[in-house]
Amino acid sequence: MLIPVTPTALLQRAGVSPNDLQKWNSILQAVYGGATLAISPAAGFFMDRMGSRRTPFLLCLVCLIGATALLAVGTSVGLWVAGRLLQGVSAGMLWVVCLALLTDTVGPAGIGQAVGVIGIPMSIGPIVGPLLGGVIYAHGGYYAVFGLMFAMLGVDGVLRLVMIEKRIAQKWLEAEAVRSDTPDVYPEPCSPATLTSCPECVNDFYTTGDSDETTNGAPPSSQHLRHQFPPILRLLLSSRMLVSLAGGLLQSSLNVGFDSTLPLVVNTLFGWQQTGQGLIFITILLPSLLQPLFGAITDRYQQGRRLLAAGGCLLATPAYVLLRLVTQDTLGQKALLCVLLVIIGLAMAIAMPAIIAEIGATVADAKKNDPQAMKGSVIATGWSLVNAAYAAGCLIGPLFAGLIRNAAGWQTTTWCLGLLSAFTGVFLLLCLGGWIGNLRLGAFIHQVSR
Repeated sequence: MLIPVTPTALLQRAGVSPNDLQKWNSILQAVYGGATLAISPAAGFFMDRMGSRRTPFLLCLVCLIGATALLAVGTSVGLWVAGRLLQGVSAGMLWVVCLALLTDTVGPAGIGQAVGVIGIPMSIGPIVGPLLGGVIYAHGGYYAVFGLMFAMLGVDGVLRLVMIEKRIAQKWLEAEAVRSDTPDVYPEPCSPATLTSCPECVNDFYTTGDSDETTNGAPPSSQHLRHQFPPILRLLLSSRMLVSLAGGLLQSSLNVGFDSTLPLVVNTLFGWQQTGQGLIFITILLPSLLQPLFGAITDRYQQGRRLLAAGGCLLATPAYVLLRLVTQDTLGQKALLCVLLVIIGLAMAIAMPAIIAEIGATVADAKKNDPQAMKGSVIATGWSLVNAAYAAGCLIGPLFAGLIRNAAGWQTTTWCLGLLSAFTGVFLLLCLGGWIGNLRLGAFIHQVSR
Protein backbone atom coordinates (compact mmCIF):
# COMPACT_ATOMS: atom_id res chain seq x y z
CA MET A 1 0.00 0.00 0.00
CA LEU A 2 1.89 3.03 -1.28
CA ILE A 3 0.97 5.98 0.91
CA PRO A 4 4.14 8.05 1.45
CA VAL A 5 2.56 10.32 4.06
CA THR A 6 0.20 9.50 6.90
CA PRO A 7 -3.57 9.67 6.36
CA THR A 8 -3.74 12.46 8.93
CA ALA A 9 -1.39 14.69 6.90
CA LEU A 10 -3.23 13.91 3.68
CA LEU A 11 -6.61 14.77 5.14
CA GLN A 12 -5.27 17.98 6.60
CA ARG A 13 -3.98 18.94 3.14
CA ALA A 14 -7.49 18.32 1.76
CA GLY A 15 -8.89 20.81 4.27
CA VAL A 16 -10.50 18.35 6.70
CA SER A 17 -10.95 19.85 10.15
CA PRO A 18 -9.18 18.25 13.13
CA ASN A 19 -12.51 17.14 14.60
CA ASP A 20 -13.31 15.12 11.47
CA LEU A 21 -9.92 13.42 11.03
CA GLN A 22 -10.97 10.18 12.73
CA LYS A 23 -14.17 9.98 10.71
CA TRP A 24 -12.55 10.53 7.33
CA ASN A 25 -9.58 8.32 8.19
CA SER A 26 -12.03 5.50 8.91
CA ILE A 27 -13.96 6.23 5.72
CA LEU A 28 -10.81 6.06 3.57
CA GLN A 29 -9.82 2.78 5.21
CA ALA A 30 -13.33 1.44 4.61
CA VAL A 31 -13.26 2.47 0.93
CA TYR A 32 -9.96 0.64 0.51
CA GLY A 33 -11.26 -2.47 2.24
CA GLY A 34 -14.57 -2.42 0.37
CA ALA A 35 -12.85 -2.23 -3.03
CA THR A 36 -10.51 -5.08 -2.10
CA LEU A 37 -13.44 -7.17 -0.87
CA ALA A 38 -15.43 -6.59 -4.06
CA ILE A 39 -12.63 -7.40 -6.52
CA SER A 40 -11.03 -10.42 -4.77
CA PRO A 41 -13.54 -13.21 -5.70
CA ALA A 42 -13.67 -12.11 -9.33
CA ALA A 43 -9.87 -11.87 -9.46
CA GLY A 44 -9.49 -15.43 -8.15
CA PHE A 45 -12.07 -16.79 -10.61
CA PHE A 46 -10.34 -15.33 -13.66
CA MET A 47 -6.78 -16.04 -12.50
CA ASP A 48 -7.52 -19.77 -12.26
CA ARG A 49 -8.67 -19.69 -15.88
CA MET A 50 -5.70 -17.77 -17.26
CA GLY A 51 -2.60 -19.47 -18.55
CA SER A 52 -0.29 -17.07 -16.70
CA ARG A 53 -0.17 -15.05 -13.49
CA ARG A 54 1.80 -12.27 -15.19
CA THR A 55 -1.16 -10.52 -16.85
CA PRO A 56 -3.09 -9.85 -13.60
CA PHE A 57 0.23 -9.05 -11.92
CA LEU A 58 0.81 -6.23 -14.43
CA LEU A 59 -2.81 -5.11 -14.27
CA CYS A 60 -2.36 -4.58 -10.51
CA LEU A 61 0.54 -2.26 -11.27
CA VAL A 62 -1.53 -0.22 -13.75
CA CYS A 63 -4.23 0.31 -11.11
CA LEU A 64 -1.62 1.26 -8.53
CA ILE A 65 -0.06 3.83 -10.86
CA GLY A 66 -3.48 5.37 -11.43
CA ALA A 67 -4.16 5.45 -7.70
CA THR A 68 -0.81 7.12 -6.97
CA ALA A 69 -1.48 9.73 -9.65
CA LEU A 70 -4.84 10.61 -8.09
CA LEU A 71 -3.25 10.89 -4.65
CA ALA A 72 -0.47 13.08 -6.05
CA VAL A 73 -2.81 15.65 -7.61
CA GLY A 74 -5.59 15.33 -5.06
CA THR A 75 -6.49 18.37 -3.02
CA SER A 76 -10.03 17.26 -2.19
CA VAL A 77 -11.55 14.36 -0.30
CA GLY A 78 -13.27 13.15 -3.49
CA LEU A 79 -9.96 12.54 -5.27
CA TRP A 80 -8.59 10.83 -2.17
CA VAL A 81 -11.58 8.49 -2.11
CA ALA A 82 -11.06 7.69 -5.80
CA GLY A 83 -7.37 7.02 -5.17
CA ARG A 84 -8.09 4.73 -2.25
CA LEU A 85 -10.69 2.93 -4.35
CA LEU A 86 -8.12 2.16 -7.04
CA GLN A 87 -5.62 1.11 -4.37
CA GLY A 88 -8.17 -1.35 -3.04
CA VAL A 89 -8.75 -2.80 -6.51
CA SER A 90 -5.00 -3.18 -7.00
CA ALA A 91 -4.55 -4.82 -3.59
CA GLY A 92 -7.47 -7.16 -4.21
CA MET A 93 -5.79 -8.56 -7.29
CA LEU A 94 -2.23 -8.32 -5.99
CA TRP A 95 -2.68 -10.41 -2.85
CA VAL A 96 -4.53 -13.12 -4.77
CA VAL A 97 -1.89 -13.42 -7.48
CA CYS A 98 0.99 -13.22 -4.96
CA LEU A 99 -0.41 -16.00 -2.77
CA ALA A 100 -1.16 -18.10 -5.87
CA LEU A 101 2.42 -17.59 -7.07
CA LEU A 102 3.73 -18.58 -3.65
CA THR A 103 1.66 -21.76 -3.68
CA ASP A 104 2.81 -22.57 -7.22
CA THR A 105 6.42 -22.13 -6.12
CA VAL A 106 6.68 -23.65 -2.63
CA GLY A 107 3.52 -25.79 -2.51
CA PRO A 108 0.84 -25.81 0.21
CA ALA A 109 3.22 -27.49 2.66
CA GLY A 110 5.53 -24.47 2.74
CA ILE A 111 3.02 -21.65 2.54
CA GLY A 112 3.23 -20.72 6.23
CA GLN A 113 6.92 -19.88 6.15
CA ALA A 114 6.57 -18.18 2.75
CA VAL A 115 3.77 -15.96 4.08
CA GLY A 116 5.96 -15.15 7.07
CA VAL A 117 8.79 -14.06 4.77
CA ILE A 118 6.64 -11.74 2.65
CA GLY A 119 5.04 -10.46 5.84
CA ILE A 120 8.32 -8.76 6.76
CA PRO A 121 8.43 -6.29 3.84
CA MET A 122 4.67 -5.83 4.14
CA SER A 123 5.27 -4.73 7.74
CA ILE A 124 8.25 -2.55 6.86
CA GLY A 125 6.50 -0.68 4.03
CA PRO A 126 3.82 1.15 6.07
CA ILE A 127 6.52 2.31 8.49
CA VAL A 128 9.35 3.25 6.13
CA GLY A 129 6.92 4.90 3.67
CA PRO A 130 5.60 7.66 5.97
CA LEU A 131 9.02 8.10 7.60
CA LEU A 132 10.89 8.49 4.31
CA GLY A 133 8.05 10.56 2.88
CA GLY A 134 8.23 12.93 5.83
CA VAL A 135 11.96 13.55 5.34
CA ILE A 136 11.60 14.14 1.60
CA TYR A 137 8.55 16.35 2.14
CA ALA A 138 10.47 18.53 4.60
CA HIS A 139 13.36 19.11 2.15
CA GLY A 140 11.82 18.73 -1.31
CA GLY A 141 8.12 19.43 -0.99
CA TYR A 142 4.97 17.45 -1.58
CA TYR A 143 5.50 16.47 -5.22
CA ALA A 144 9.07 15.29 -4.57
CA VAL A 145 7.57 12.55 -2.41
CA PHE A 146 5.43 11.30 -5.24
CA GLY A 147 8.35 11.55 -7.66
CA LEU A 148 10.06 8.91 -5.55
CA MET A 149 6.89 6.82 -5.57
CA PHE A 150 6.68 6.81 -9.37
CA ALA A 151 10.37 5.86 -9.59
CA MET A 152 9.68 2.90 -7.29
CA LEU A 153 6.69 1.90 -9.42
CA GLY A 154 8.98 1.89 -12.46
CA VAL A 155 11.39 -0.50 -10.73
CA ASP A 156 8.42 -2.60 -9.65
CA GLY A 157 7.23 -2.83 -13.27
CA VAL A 158 10.63 -4.05 -14.49
CA LEU A 159 10.73 -6.75 -11.81
CA ARG A 160 7.25 -7.97 -12.72
CA LEU A 161 8.17 -8.17 -16.41
CA VAL A 162 11.32 -10.24 -15.81
CA MET A 163 9.55 -12.67 -13.46
CA ILE A 164 9.41 -16.27 -14.70
CA GLU A 165 6.66 -18.42 -13.22
CA LYS A 166 7.47 -21.90 -11.99
CA ARG A 167 4.81 -23.46 -14.20
CA ILE A 168 6.39 -21.87 -17.29
CA ALA A 169 9.89 -22.96 -16.29
CA GLN A 170 8.58 -26.45 -15.58
CA LYS A 171 7.20 -26.73 -19.12
CA TRP A 172 10.60 -25.82 -20.53
CA LEU A 173 12.31 -28.42 -18.33
CA GLU A 174 9.79 -31.12 -19.23
CA ALA A 175 10.09 -30.38 -22.94
CA GLU A 176 13.86 -30.64 -22.69
CA ALA A 177 13.59 -33.93 -20.81
CA VAL A 178 11.24 -35.39 -23.44
CA ARG A 179 13.59 -34.44 -26.28
CA SER A 180 16.58 -35.97 -24.54
CA ASP A 181 14.91 -39.19 -23.35
CA THR A 182 12.12 -40.19 -25.76
CA PRO A 183 11.02 -43.81 -25.21
CA ASP A 184 11.28 -46.20 -28.17
CA VAL A 185 8.72 -48.74 -26.99
CA TYR A 186 5.20 -48.02 -25.79
CA PRO A 187 3.18 -50.49 -23.70
CA GLU A 188 0.37 -52.33 -25.41
CA PRO A 189 -3.13 -51.29 -24.27
CA CYS A 190 -5.09 -53.75 -22.19
CA SER A 191 -7.80 -55.76 -23.87
CA PRO A 192 -11.34 -55.91 -22.43
CA ALA A 193 -10.61 -59.41 -21.18
CA THR A 194 -7.63 -58.31 -19.13
CA LEU A 195 -8.99 -54.93 -18.00
CA THR A 196 -9.96 -56.04 -14.49
CA SER A 197 -6.62 -57.78 -13.89
CA CYS A 198 -4.51 -54.70 -14.66
CA PRO A 199 -4.16 -52.41 -11.60
CA GLU A 200 -3.18 -49.36 -13.66
CA CYS A 201 -6.22 -49.66 -15.92
CA VAL A 202 -8.53 -50.15 -12.95
CA ASN A 203 -7.13 -47.00 -11.31
CA ASP A 204 -7.50 -45.04 -14.55
CA PHE A 205 -11.09 -46.17 -14.86
CA TYR A 206 -11.97 -44.89 -11.41
CA THR A 207 -10.10 -41.56 -11.68
CA THR A 208 -10.92 -40.34 -15.20
CA GLY A 209 -13.81 -38.14 -16.17
CA ASP A 210 -15.95 -41.18 -17.13
CA SER A 211 -16.06 -42.34 -13.53
CA ASP A 212 -17.57 -39.25 -11.90
CA GLU A 213 -20.52 -41.25 -10.63
CA THR A 214 -18.42 -43.84 -8.82
CA THR A 215 -15.82 -41.58 -7.18
CA ASN A 216 -15.59 -41.83 -3.37
CA GLY A 217 -18.37 -44.44 -3.35
CA ALA A 218 -21.12 -41.82 -3.27
CA PRO A 219 -24.48 -42.48 -4.95
CA PRO A 220 -24.40 -41.41 -8.63
CA SER A 221 -27.08 -38.73 -8.31
CA SER A 222 -25.66 -37.02 -5.20
CA GLN A 223 -22.10 -37.17 -6.54
CA HIS A 224 -23.23 -35.62 -9.83
CA LEU A 225 -25.13 -32.90 -7.96
CA ARG A 226 -22.09 -32.02 -5.86
CA HIS A 227 -20.00 -31.67 -8.98
CA GLN A 228 -22.39 -29.08 -10.41
CA PHE A 229 -21.42 -26.54 -7.73
CA PRO A 230 -18.64 -24.11 -8.73
CA PRO A 231 -15.38 -24.57 -6.78
CA ILE A 232 -15.77 -21.28 -4.88
CA LEU A 233 -19.17 -22.40 -3.55
CA ARG A 234 -17.84 -25.83 -2.59
CA LEU A 235 -15.04 -24.15 -0.64
CA LEU A 236 -17.53 -21.89 1.13
CA LEU A 237 -19.66 -24.90 2.06
CA SER A 238 -16.69 -26.34 3.98
CA SER A 239 -17.01 -25.67 7.70
CA ARG A 240 -13.23 -25.78 8.03
CA MET A 241 -12.88 -23.04 5.42
CA LEU A 242 -15.61 -20.90 6.98
CA VAL A 243 -13.93 -21.06 10.39
CA SER A 244 -10.56 -20.08 8.90
CA LEU A 245 -12.09 -17.19 6.97
CA ALA A 246 -13.96 -15.99 10.05
CA GLY A 247 -10.70 -16.07 12.01
CA GLY A 248 -8.95 -14.07 9.30
CA LEU A 249 -11.77 -11.53 9.25
CA LEU A 250 -11.71 -11.07 13.01
CA GLN A 251 -7.94 -10.72 13.17
CA SER A 252 -7.88 -8.30 10.25
CA SER A 253 -10.63 -6.19 11.85
CA LEU A 254 -8.63 -6.04 15.05
CA ASN A 255 -5.28 -5.17 13.46
CA VAL A 256 -6.51 -2.60 10.93
CA GLY A 257 -8.86 -0.97 13.41
CA PHE A 258 -6.01 -0.52 15.85
CA ASP A 259 -3.53 0.66 13.20
CA SER A 260 -5.96 3.28 11.90
CA THR A 261 -6.57 4.67 15.39
CA LEU A 262 -3.07 4.67 16.86
CA PRO A 263 -1.62 7.60 14.81
CA LEU A 264 -4.49 9.84 15.87
CA VAL A 265 -4.08 8.82 19.51
CA VAL A 266 -0.35 9.64 19.69
CA ASN A 267 -1.04 12.90 17.88
CA THR A 268 -3.64 13.84 20.49
CA LEU A 269 -1.73 12.63 23.56
CA PHE A 270 1.86 13.48 22.68
CA GLY A 271 1.50 16.01 19.84
CA TRP A 272 3.50 13.75 17.49
CA GLN A 273 3.34 14.74 13.85
CA GLN A 274 3.95 12.62 10.75
CA THR A 275 7.47 11.43 11.62
CA GLY A 276 6.55 10.43 15.16
CA GLN A 277 3.38 8.70 13.99
CA GLY A 278 5.46 6.61 11.59
CA LEU A 279 8.22 5.83 14.09
CA ILE A 280 5.81 4.45 16.70
CA PHE A 281 5.01 1.55 14.38
CA ILE A 282 8.64 0.35 14.63
CA THR A 283 7.64 -1.21 17.94
CA ILE A 284 5.15 -3.38 16.03
CA LEU A 285 7.58 -3.99 13.16
CA LEU A 286 10.44 -5.52 15.17
CA PRO A 287 8.51 -8.61 16.35
CA SER A 288 7.22 -9.15 12.79
CA LEU A 289 10.74 -10.23 11.83
CA LEU A 290 9.92 -13.50 13.61
CA GLN A 291 7.06 -14.31 11.22
CA PRO A 292 9.09 -16.80 9.11
CA LEU A 293 9.92 -18.74 12.29
CA PHE A 294 6.28 -19.05 13.33
CA GLY A 295 5.34 -19.78 9.72
CA ALA A 296 7.80 -22.69 9.63
CA ILE A 297 6.25 -24.07 12.82
CA THR A 298 2.78 -23.96 11.29
CA ASP A 299 4.04 -25.83 8.21
CA ARG A 300 5.52 -28.59 10.35
CA TYR A 301 2.80 -29.07 12.96
CA GLN A 302 -0.77 -29.10 11.72
CA GLN A 303 -2.32 -28.77 15.18
CA GLY A 304 0.24 -26.10 15.96
CA ARG A 305 -1.77 -23.78 13.75
CA ARG A 306 -4.62 -23.88 16.22
CA LEU A 307 -2.36 -23.14 19.18
CA LEU A 308 -0.38 -20.37 17.48
CA ALA A 309 -3.41 -18.58 16.02
CA ALA A 310 -5.31 -18.68 19.30
CA GLY A 311 -2.22 -17.98 21.41
CA GLY A 312 -1.36 -14.88 19.41
CA CYS A 313 -4.82 -13.38 19.88
CA LEU A 314 -4.94 -14.24 23.59
CA LEU A 315 -1.45 -12.79 24.10
CA ALA A 316 -2.60 -9.47 22.63
CA THR A 317 -5.71 -9.27 24.84
CA PRO A 318 -4.10 -7.87 28.03
CA ALA A 319 -1.88 -5.55 25.98
CA TYR A 320 -4.90 -3.96 24.31
CA VAL A 321 -6.66 -3.52 27.63
CA LEU A 322 -3.60 -2.02 29.35
CA LEU A 323 -3.33 0.64 26.65
CA ARG A 324 -6.06 2.45 28.58
CA LEU A 325 -3.37 3.39 31.12
CA VAL A 326 -1.60 5.59 28.54
CA THR A 327 -3.32 8.92 29.15
CA GLN A 328 -0.56 11.51 29.77
CA ASP A 329 2.43 12.97 27.96
CA THR A 330 5.18 11.58 30.23
CA LEU A 331 8.31 9.55 29.53
CA GLY A 332 7.05 6.63 31.60
CA GLN A 333 3.77 6.43 29.71
CA LYS A 334 5.57 6.59 26.37
CA ALA A 335 7.77 3.68 27.48
CA LEU A 336 4.68 1.74 28.59
CA LEU A 337 3.08 2.36 25.19
CA CYS A 338 6.15 1.02 23.40
CA VAL A 339 6.26 -2.14 25.53
CA LEU A 340 2.59 -2.86 24.93
CA LEU A 341 2.97 -2.29 21.18
CA VAL A 342 5.88 -4.77 21.07
CA ILE A 343 3.62 -7.39 22.67
CA ILE A 344 0.85 -6.63 20.18
CA GLY A 345 3.32 -6.87 17.27
CA LEU A 346 4.56 -10.24 18.55
CA ALA A 347 0.99 -11.47 18.81
CA MET A 348 0.30 -10.46 15.21
CA ALA A 349 3.45 -12.23 14.03
CA ILE A 350 2.39 -15.43 15.79
CA ALA A 351 -1.23 -15.52 14.62
CA MET A 352 -1.22 -14.40 10.99
CA PRO A 353 0.95 -17.15 9.37
CA ALA A 354 -1.02 -19.82 11.24
CA ILE A 355 -4.40 -18.62 9.99
CA ILE A 356 -3.25 -18.22 6.38
CA ALA A 357 -1.47 -21.60 6.41
CA GLU A 358 -4.66 -23.29 7.64
CA ILE A 359 -6.64 -21.76 4.77
CA GLY A 360 -4.02 -22.89 2.26
CA ALA A 361 -4.11 -26.41 3.69
CA THR A 362 -7.90 -26.44 3.47
CA VAL A 363 -7.82 -25.57 -0.24
CA ALA A 364 -5.14 -28.20 -0.93
CA ASP A 365 -7.06 -30.90 0.97
CA ALA A 366 -10.30 -30.06 -0.86
CA LYS A 367 -8.52 -30.48 -4.20
CA LYS A 368 -6.88 -33.72 -3.08
CA ASN A 369 -9.95 -35.34 -1.52
CA ASP A 370 -12.40 -34.54 -4.32
CA PRO A 371 -10.51 -33.78 -7.54
CA GLN A 372 -13.57 -34.33 -9.72
CA ALA A 373 -15.59 -31.66 -7.93
CA MET A 374 -12.58 -29.33 -7.90
CA LYS A 375 -11.82 -29.63 -11.61
CA GLY A 376 -9.10 -27.31 -12.83
CA SER A 377 -7.06 -24.97 -10.68
CA VAL A 378 -8.64 -23.61 -7.50
CA ILE A 379 -5.52 -22.09 -5.97
CA ALA A 380 -6.31 -18.48 -6.85
CA THR A 381 -9.99 -19.03 -6.04
CA GLY A 382 -9.10 -20.21 -2.54
CA TRP A 383 -6.73 -17.31 -1.96
CA SER A 384 -9.33 -14.86 -3.24
CA LEU A 385 -11.52 -15.92 -0.32
CA VAL A 386 -8.62 -15.25 2.04
CA ASN A 387 -8.15 -11.81 0.56
CA ALA A 388 -11.87 -11.11 0.74
CA ALA A 389 -11.95 -12.04 4.43
CA TYR A 390 -9.02 -9.78 5.26
CA ALA A 391 -10.51 -7.01 3.12
CA ALA A 392 -13.77 -7.31 5.04
CA GLY A 393 -11.69 -6.80 8.17
CA CYS A 394 -10.20 -3.64 6.62
CA LEU A 395 -13.76 -2.47 6.04
CA ILE A 396 -15.12 -3.31 9.50
CA GLY A 397 -12.09 -2.64 11.72
CA PRO A 398 -11.64 1.12 11.20
CA LEU A 399 -15.37 1.72 11.54
CA PHE A 400 -15.46 -0.37 14.70
CA ALA A 401 -12.51 1.36 16.39
CA GLY A 402 -13.24 4.81 14.98
CA LEU A 403 -16.89 4.92 15.98
CA ILE A 404 -16.14 3.70 19.51
CA ARG A 405 -13.35 6.24 19.96
CA ASN A 406 -15.53 9.09 18.74
CA ALA A 407 -18.47 8.05 20.90
CA ALA A 408 -16.78 6.90 24.12
CA GLY A 409 -13.08 7.82 23.98
CA TRP A 410 -9.76 6.00 23.80
CA GLN A 411 -10.05 4.10 27.09
CA THR A 412 -13.30 2.45 26.04
CA THR A 413 -11.77 1.63 22.66
CA THR A 414 -8.89 -0.25 24.28
CA TRP A 415 -11.03 -2.66 26.29
CA CYS A 416 -13.31 -3.20 23.27
CA LEU A 417 -10.24 -4.16 21.23
CA GLY A 418 -9.15 -6.47 24.05
CA LEU A 419 -12.58 -8.07 24.16
CA LEU A 420 -12.54 -8.67 20.39
CA SER A 421 -9.04 -10.15 20.63
CA ALA A 422 -10.09 -12.51 23.43
CA PHE A 423 -13.18 -13.63 21.51
CA THR A 424 -11.07 -14.30 18.40
CA GLY A 425 -8.55 -16.32 20.39
CA VAL A 426 -11.16 -18.55 22.04
CA PHE A 427 -12.99 -19.02 18.73
CA LEU A 428 -9.80 -20.11 16.95
CA LEU A 429 -8.78 -22.42 19.81
CA LEU A 430 -12.11 -24.23 19.71
CA CYS A 431 -12.77 -24.34 15.96
CA LEU A 432 -9.68 -23.81 13.77
CA GLY A 433 -8.92 -27.01 11.87
CA GLY A 434 -12.08 -28.68 13.21
CA TRP A 435 -13.98 -28.72 16.50
CA ILE A 436 -11.53 -29.31 19.32
CA GLY A 437 -13.92 -31.80 20.93
CA ASN A 438 -13.37 -34.18 18.02
CA LEU A 439 -9.66 -34.46 18.78
CA ARG A 440 -8.42 -37.22 21.03
CA LEU A 441 -5.95 -35.94 23.59
CA GLY A 442 -3.30 -38.55 22.79
CA ALA A 443 -3.42 -37.90 19.05
CA PHE A 444 -3.35 -34.16 19.65
CA ILE A 445 -0.23 -34.35 21.87
CA HIS A 446 1.45 -36.68 19.40
CA GLN A 447 0.75 -34.33 16.48
CA VAL A 448 2.04 -31.25 18.32
CA SER A 449 5.18 -32.92 19.69
CA ARG A 450 6.06 -34.90 16.56
